[in-house]
Amino acid sequence: MAERRYSLVFYAAVLVAAAATYGVYLMLQRTREANRVATAPVVVALKDMPEGATIDRTSIATNAWPLPTIPAGAFSSPDSVVGRVTRVAVFAGEPIVPGRLAPNGTGPGLEVKITPGKRAMAIRINDVAGISGLIQPNSRVDVMVTMKNPEKEKPEISKLFMENMRVLSVGTEVHRGADGKPINATTATLEVTPQEAERLAAATTQGSIQLVLRGYGDPDSVKTAGATPADILTGFSAPTPRSAPRIRYVSRPVQHAPPVATPEPRPVVPDSMVVKVYRGDKVSQQKFSRPDSTAKPETP
Repeated sequence: MAERRYSLVFYAAVLVAAAATYGVYLMLQRTREANRVATAPVVVALKDMPEGATIDRTSIATNAWPLPTIPAGAFSSPDSVVGRVTRVAVFAGEPIVPGRLAPNGTGPGLEVKITPGKRAMAIRINDVAGISGLIQPNSRVDVMVTMKNPEKEKPEISKLFMENMRVLSVGTEVHRGADGKPINATTATLEVTPQEAERLAAATTQGSIQLVLRGYGDPDSVKTAGATPADILTGFSAPTPRSAPRIRYVSRPVQHAPPVATPEPRPVVPDSMVVKVYRGDKVSQQKFSRPDSTAKPETP
């Protein structure tokens, strides 16, 4: 009898424990369902892709993203983006959205890098104009022209006439090298507006072009009057002569000398005399010399 009672108590305890465990399980499930965030599949990049690159299946994957954080227009199927061309650079882990892709049917090349409303224009450069190959795609440069000045008194002038221009390509390279090595090429392609293209074409025919590399993120505008050959020596001034030692003057009373009596001039005594002789109606003159009183008499 006692054994049967113990068995009933044991089974009752097991049943109560199972019911309590199931109740806790249901409560945890409800809490988890309440805190669960809804997700949806989104196509993301598996590696960095530069602008103008063709997307293949090895460069993308599908991940579950929370619904509130999914960008507008994000692709959910890999088939929707395979074969498309990137219009801007896409980084690993970033969702693929239509704004980062070129229109359907666009092939890889330079045209996908051109901003709508602008044009690509190539200019000839050399080692000097290209800063020894340090200008690379996506660099920012100012354009300087050296040409004859329309004013006759200034035969030649150098002027920065275009600023903060984007370099689309250097030679045949449309991407910046990861190692940052110089790119030696004879042409550089700039992104310009139609008006800037006209000015650049006129500058290349009238003078020589040089590219001035700008620092990263430098938004400052350039306002210069240009430089002429006469301005080269403007900063060099003639040496200033040494100042002579100062002489200190001491004022002293001036002593005036007594006045000197000036002797009166002696009357001039004529050395000779002239006598007029009248003989009838005739007049003659005779001159008599005056003896020298200072001469010594001769000794007999």
